[in-house]
Amino acid sequence: MELTLVGVFPPTEGSKRSAPETEPIASKRSKKPKQSPETAQAMTGNEPTQATNKFKPRRGEPPVWANTRQQINDALEWFHCMQGGAAHKDTKCTGFLVDGDNGDRSFMSDEVIITRIGGDCLKDNLNGNLNLKHDQSPNSVIAKSVMASHREQKPVGLVIGSKNQLLKVEIPHRYCVMDWFLITNVWMEKMGKYAGFRIRFEKLDLSTKGWWTEQGSDEPLPSRKVNRPPPERVCRDCGESSLQVYRKPGWMCLTRSCPRFWKFGNNEPTDLEYHPHFLNYRHPRGPDILNPGPLADLVDRNIEPSEGLADREEWRGIVCPHCRKCIQRVTWDAWDCSNDVKQGPQETCCYKVVRKMREISLQTVLERPKPYSRAQCSIEPVIDKDSLKPYEVRTYEMPGVGSITHFVSNAAINERPNGPNHLFSQLQKLDLGLRRYPLGSAQVPGTLTCHFAVNYGVPYKYVVSVDSKAFSDAPAEILTALTRLSWATEKAVTRVGGQYQPPNELLALGYFEQMKIGFHDDGESGLGPTIATLSLGTRSRMFLRMKAKYYLGISKNGIPTTDDPVLPGCLEEEERRPLLEAFKAGQITKKQYIEKLKALLVKKKGNAPSFLTLVLQHGDLIVMHGAGLQKYYEHSVHPDNGLRFALTSRYIESRDEEDLRKGAFTLQDNQIYDGQ
Repeated sequence: MELTLVGVFPPTEGSKRSAPETEPIASKRSKKPKQSPETAQAMTGNEPTQATNKFKPRRGEPPVWANTRQQINDALEWFHCMQGGAAHKDTKCTGFLVDGDNGDRSFMSDEVIITRIGGDCLKDNLNGNLNLKHDQSPNSVIAKSVMASHREQKPVGLVIGSKNQLLKVEIPHRYCVMDWFLITNVWMEKMGKYAGFRIRFEKLDLSTKGWWTEQGSDEPLPSRKVNRPPPERVCRDCGESSLQVYRKPGWMCLTRSCPRFWKFGNNEPTDLEYHPHFLNYRHPRGPDILNPGPLADLVDRNIEPSEGLADREEWRGIVCPHCRKCIQRVTWDAWDCSNDVKQGPQETCCYKVVRKMREISLQTVLERPKPYSRAQCSIEPVIDKDSLKPYEVRTYEMPGVGSITHFVSNAAINERPNGPNHLFSQLQKLDLGLRRYPLGSAQVPGTLTCHFAVNYGVPYKYVVSVDSKAFSDAPAEILTALTRLSWATEKAVTRVGGQYQPPNELLALGYFEQMKIGFHDDGESGLGPTIATLSLGTRSRMFLRMKAKYYLGISKNGIPTTDDPVLPGCLEEEERRPLLEAFKAGQITKKQYIEKLKALLVKKKGNAPSFLTLVLQHGDLIVMHGAGLQKYYEHSVHPDNGLRFALTSRYIESRDEEDLRKGAFTLQDNQIYDGQ
């Protein structure tokens, strides 16, 4: 697939120009427009220096803004994108972020933005800039979505970040929504050693000025007296047509496969200046271009939820109708404008919507089955249908690592007093204090967990910092769940010959529709070797895979994994195992071992495939036992669409008397579980 720079709109009379290279249209020179120093600087793509970047008063305020990227992601339908610059849905680009490193020759004016398409880049350790690591592919998801919106004239919402240095006015918040734009041109050009895509946006509504323009700047022209399209020429080598993007040095072929791609004469250009007609041309607005309407829905969500559904609308963000900030749902039952970990001192809005969830029937949650098998694994489980009736017990032994025991529930178990059905109903009514917490190790600052959590017992310091409540303050339902988990833990551990440690902590997680927890391990310092989980509500799938550095035998930085046990199913297992045995036997030195591993694995990358897939039904219990299981493997959980609670217990070592006090509990006779 070859891409050349083209206009997205059908050409008007006189706008389509092509000629043999011997008759260049560029020779028909127009009068050179006068340029201010700022315009001249922008046309060369040079970013203003700190000395010249003096902020000027802007025309207005952004229609929507946010302190974190996830706030934008949660609140706006057209910008679901936590990493990268382009958001896409149904193969179309729907939103685009212009933030810090837009690349050389980026440009921004009142109505036109020129930047590059992200992806396939590595960060420069010297200056932090992103550099292409190879030619960008036209078949990438981002490129294809941008081209689809370009081809079909689909407006795209633009968001500007405060790290962007192209504007002359101050960007008032970390992320600010600009307006709807059209993708008018997409082309490839050299960016350092490799070729990448550049994109030109044009403001959809040209009758009004954007909030980001300077105060007192000229009002928009309803009709332009001079609106000349840029010159266009057919390449004599490849026969493809390209617009003249740059006045200086002149026309160049922009077809990547052409031998004259990105060359003026026989050389690559070193000094570039945008052609004024390419910057100033405004494409005609045809009847097929529909305005998507408001950039955000400001409707107050203080209404009853849909009957019987805990859908995405119950947890995704809203836009504050008072201050226009994107508000995440941080707590289980409310949207609160002031409940923002990144809130600035100037933010004084206290808008809040409390929306208590109507109880969702278990039948509604369970009646949407999907056609997938109960379990997939390269290890056959030992199935026991008799010793712990009415449970069916499936044990997956992983030699040298640990075991996973699956207690399969059924209607008889679930319907009993204080059973899973009762717990699912009661947990919806209780005020547990469930909330989302910041992820300390997230690549994107300000990212919150994709679930709501509350911890009871000894504090559990996992990937987020969760406040812990004492079991003495826990509702009866939490202790009822804990005794079920204690029973399952004891049975699972003793069946495989392990030492049982009674749980002294319980983490309760709540999931709305489309929420899931990504791959992680529970191997934090101080945790015992056993983790037990009770699943309530919608069905979910649990995936287990080998950690990448053990599957590949090498880290992301190309460093061999020296503590590699060469687990069954790892990459190049047949070659790695003899190497490890030779190293352990002293037949080769550590240096030789590392060198041989590098030669074998240096080009390996990616993640391991799922080693085990378990289907967790309502009422099922899962017990993972063995410290090696958390060291070498990681797991994720993907619920079906619907409400789910996951209650997980552990034994946590602690010498802190206050922590131990929180983990102490006393059960009533009716709370003790015997497996029935």
